[in-house]
Amino acid sequence: MKKSILPAALVTAASLFACNAAMAQYTVKVGYANVDPGAAAGATTGPFVPPNSLSLNVATQQTLFFSISREITDKWDIELALGIPPTHDVTLRVVNPASLPPSVAAQNGKLVGTVRQIAPTLFANYKFGDKADNFRPFIGFGLNYTTFDQANSTALFNQLEGGTTNNSLTDSFGFAAQLGATYKLSGPWSVTGSWSTADVHSTLTNNTYGTLRKTQINFSPSVLVLAVGYSF
Repeated sequence: MKKSILPAALVTAASLFACNAAMAQYTVKVGYANVDPGAAAGATTGPFVPPNSLSLNVATQQTLFFSISREITDKWDIELALGIPPTHDVTLRVVNPASLPPSVAAQNGKLVGTVRQIAPTLFANYKFGDKADNFRPFIGFGLNYTTFDQANSTALFNQLEGGTTNNSLTDSFGFAAQLGATYKLSGPWSVTGSWSTADVHSTLTNNTYGTLRKTQINFSPSVLVLAVGYSF
């Protein structure tokens, strides 16, 4: 499934961008993104983990944003939003200290791992106002595909789990939305500020010598972008 969804989405995006290319106006944006994962992790379950005792937090990260959009009409464009995949710190959250040994409960808030997210998103954006306007707010809806890799454990987490632990997270495919505004500068240049979110769900599996522990994580990411655009 992971290998089929992403290529299919990219092929669809490529066909949308290629259609009537000679008549299209394209805009490339490059800028800064602040990615708050908005992670709501459930309690970790599995052998030797007391019920409702442990969970995880996923930290905010900043990264380089870039996108390419193709104008469909004066009011609509299609945008493929990408970026340098950010790597997030993961910290331990002790839910019920009384159910744990003091040595484990004392690790609340400590770094237990890192994970990288790759989240290409395809938007259809509706632009308010007229094409000649310098300032144009917009709203967009689309589809997000999120996959995770480089999910690494720290030495502390390996110690807590009882040995070297391999981590994996399931992929997610869901709806996305954004809103923002673009201001034209001189010539083909512009500046855009936007906020976006997506519906992302994943299951984290920790594998310690065949012993599996799982954590359900629902993400409501909040992505703030400030970017410079070039139209051609």
